[in-house]
Amino acid sequence: MIRAIVLLLLLFLALPAAAQTAIHRCVGADGSPVFSDQPCTSVGATSLLPLPATSASSGEPTAGLLCAKDLGELRDGLVQAFAARSANRVGGLILWNGYGSAGAVENLRAMEALVHRPLVALEGNEGTGIDAVTSAPGGAGATRRAHFDVVRDSGCLWLRPPA
Repeated sequence: MIRAIVLLLLLFLALPAAAQTAIHRCVGADGSPVFSDQPCTSVGATSLLPLPATSASSGEPTAGLLCAKDLGELRDGLVQAFAARSANRVGGLILWNGYGSAGAVENLRAMEALVHRPLVALEGNEGTGIDAVTSAPGGAGATRRAHFDVVRDSGCLWLRPPA
């Protein structure tokens, strides 16, 4: 009788672990984040997780984790986001700790307008932050600066939304 109770108890404890479904973190073809219960390749996206060591060592390209290891990678990511006119890509470079969903949405809307302006230059460094210097669409008019603070967290460099 005690064995049956212990066995039943163990089965109940294992039940939640069996019910959990893996969530795959992916990047869609347009650069937007995709979360799915299916493997990334089955939904036409690229995995955010690094490939197993055997694939990575074979020379195949990997998406890796979306995290800038140095200032050059952070700048490149920002340049690519402007080239794609993608506020979501800029959002992927931002450390969102401390921002609620309303604050994040508000910042992404502001960045949507920002990335549609031609990027003239990126100025600054890790200590002073990065200024994205943009011109008016069509190249006419004065330039504008959007200042991003740069922070280091978990071995990566991240941007903070412009103030």
